Amino acid sequence: MSGLVSFIRKYPDEAACIKALADLKWPNGFVCQKCNHNKAHHLKGRPRIFECSSCGFQNSVTAGTVFHKTRTDLSKWFLAAYLIASDKRGISALQISRELSIRYDTAWLMCHKLRAALFERDGFKLEDYVEVDEGHYGGYREKGRTGRSHGPKKALMALAVEKKFVPGKGRDWVAGAARIRVIEHADKETLTKFIKDSVKPGATILTDGWRSYAGLTQAGYKHHAMAGSGAAAGVNLPFVHLIFSNLKAWLNGTFHGVSKKHLHRYLREWNYRFNRRHGDVATFVLNRMANQPGITYQALTA
Repeated sequence: MSGLVSFIRKYPDEAACIKALADLKWPNGFVCQKCNHNKAHHLKGRPRIFECSSCGFQNSVTAGTVFHKTRTDLSKWFLAAYLIASDKRGISALQISRELSIRYDTAWLMCHKLRAALFERDGFKLEDYVEVDEGHYGGYREKGRTGRSHGPKKALMALAVEKKFVPGKGRDWVAGAARIRVIEHADKETLTKFIKDSVKPGATILTDGWRSYAGLTQAGYKHHAMAGSGAAAGVNLPFVHLIFSNLKAWLNGTFHGVSKKHLHRYLREWNYRFNRRHGDVATFVLNRMANQPGITYQALTA
């Protein structure tokens, strides 16, 4: 609670949030979007606008951010970002609606705009030992489908998680960073691309014996295929199976299930928070909000 109280005191109203957003948007001082001039007049009647003192162009502090053209108070946006970032169980749009006293559809849009911006940058890839596996979520398996196949409403996910050796940490091996993605097929091409996008060349990839992982050595990795399934797979690939279990419990517990259509954004939220679980996640999220354009309602509902 002390963290929440401190956050509210830091960003108590629209003015404080505008100042914080301006500092994040222009960390070295104001720069006009049109002429690059570094002096501006802050309009009192339109507090989100900074008018360039050279060319007169009106620069919105929310332009190019997740908050672009929003009519909702920025203090409520900031608090929503804090709530999403700070609770490892996550928070639903219904809870946001109740906590911030806003309409449910507004809360739903806010949550999805925030999630859409929480992606992992391409330059930061997993390394050393990495467990990789696939898992299903939601829907039902159609009659006659076997193996890694899945029905039209059942989503297929690929997950990679670092396995770090840290002496003195109980069992010594701990989970590091992770990458997760919704995939359409568990074929060789799809899984190899996921691994190439997620893991540095030269890393040791640990998988089960699924044939689609064949060829990772030729792709520049050291590959160890573990035998066994069911309980044996959980022993051989402990972190990836534990994370899949926790992830599904999170989706079903906090949100009471999510649709295949929007699953990838929930996975972004989970992945972003998981990889920054030892730091100040709220600060990471606010920085991302200020430097990432928001997804539109039309794109969300397409």
